Amino acid sequence: MSQTYEAAKLSITSCMGVKPGERFLILTDVEQLDLAKEFLKAGNDLGIETVMVCGPVHHSGEMPEISKAALSQADVCMMITTGSFTHTTGRAEATKRGCRIASMPGITEEIVQNTLGANYNEIERIGTLLADKLTKAKKIHITTEAGTDLTLSCDGRQGIADTGKLTKKGAFGNLPAGEAMVAPIETKGNGILVVDGVIADFKVMETPLTITFENGRIIKTEGPDAKAFDEFLDQFQDTAKHVCEFGIGTNPTCKIIGNGLVDEKVFGTIHVACGNNLFMGGQQDCDMHYDMIIYAPTVWLDDTCIIEKGKHIYL
Repeated sequence: MSQTYEAAKLSITSCMGVKPGERFLILTDVEQLDLAKEFLKAGNDLGIETVMVCGPVHHSGEMPEISKAALSQADVCMMITTGSFTHTTGRAEATKRGCRIASMPGITEEIVQNTLGANYNEIERIGTLLADKLTKAKKIHITTEAGTDLTLSCDGRQGIADTGKLTKKGAFGNLPAGEAMVAPIETKGNGILVVDGVIADFKVMETPLTITFENGRIIKTEGPDAKAFDEFLDQFQDTAKHVCEFGIGTNPTCKIIGNGLVDEKVFGTIHVACGNNLFMGGQQDCDMHYDMIIYAPTVWLDDTCIIEKGKHIYL
């Protein structure tokens, strides 16, 4: 059997914990159909009732009603899609009901082969440790040699570990997994973020983009891509300009490849996101969520430095 098929089997059993007798759903679209078929075959070969539904993913919109109906009956779902169903009400309702869901927007055969075999026990250990630190912190301070100097408030917000272990009722996360995150207070971020990595759904940054935040909102962008970035933001609701997430990559197998699903997980990077954070305990709705990835950050939680120039120094 192919390496993709074997990785699919491993993720179904070890990451999702799917067992015979459970209703296992693969949601996909035409562009991802061939890859999704590997997971469909793997599930059925494992003796699990596996059904695949193929339908369109509307960018920043809701899932098709027939996909939503299928999801409402599933015990476990893997979303092998071009775009993301993460922020849809259908996904949120299924999670609330107890369905275990892995969202895998933009995943490729290469990503499956290179990352789904990661040491998720170690990713879980690091992510859980960091999530606890984020929960206890009141303030996040990020600096880089490129010029980032941004302070966020997370007082009272719960840190979350994206561990790849989606075996508990209502578990939801990405595969490949690997980040610790928190929804900062949406109206209290101040300072400068110099994005020298990737802006998901926009581009890999060839030259840095300097973004100024005031009270959690983007008020100025500078750099060769500033005009194009402003036009990118104009496609979405106004809250796409408000901070919504701080995250730390925890997966050593991930590399920057221009795919947001993978890029935000890269060990040694952090990301700041804007837009929707209702799915992670925040208070901000939006029709968009995009991550901005930073290389070699220094990160302080209150008075403690946990990352120094990209090196995790708490381990």
